[in-house]
Amino acid sequence: MARRRVLALVSLALLAAPAHARRSGPPRAQPVDLVVIHSTGGPTCDAQGRPIWVPAGELNENLRQIEAHPRLGIHWMIDKGGTVRASVPESQVAHHVLTHSRRSIAIELINDGDGRDPFPPAQVDALVALLKDIARRHPAVTRAGVRRHSDLDRGRMPCAPERRRKVDPGDAYPHAAVLARVFGP
Repeated sequence: MARRRVLALVSLALLAAPAHARRSGPPRAQPVDLVVIHSTGGPTCDAQGRPIWVPAGELNENLRQIEAHPRLGIHWMIDKGGTVRASVPESQVAHHVLTHSRRSIAIELINDGDGRDPFPPAQVDALVALLKDIARRHPAVTRAGVRRHSDLDRGRMPCAPERRRKVDPGDAYPHAAVLARVFGP
């Protein structure tokens, strides 16, 4: 029953997406063959140039901050309870990962991304349902095309060059299990 509820919620979010999504980013000029999984928390540099860790935050505040940023965007965000919210429509580019944004869809998970913050079952269930739907609508998205942000951005922090810039979604994210549920063993 819970699984059916998650699928219904994702379906409602998908149907509502065009009317409620932020309309920014250029139109997509190439097909989608990549989905990038992010977490909202992670390392950054503070105003004084010191490394800090930004915590996960809440769904609405994270969406507000991302949507207010002039150069960043995401397509989907999923909170720990499994609520799925749309932002930039999938037909438009959302700038979320260097050199890969034009061909990819961005999914942000509310999580600290520190390898200790768990990904609750409701959040993972919603992610699996969303990924299945994306793969159905974008046939070029395969198992190999669902990647973690940390797989694609290997840059270093300017304030701490010994540290990676992007480590999300973190070691607690069950990547292999998610892929198995979406694409089979």
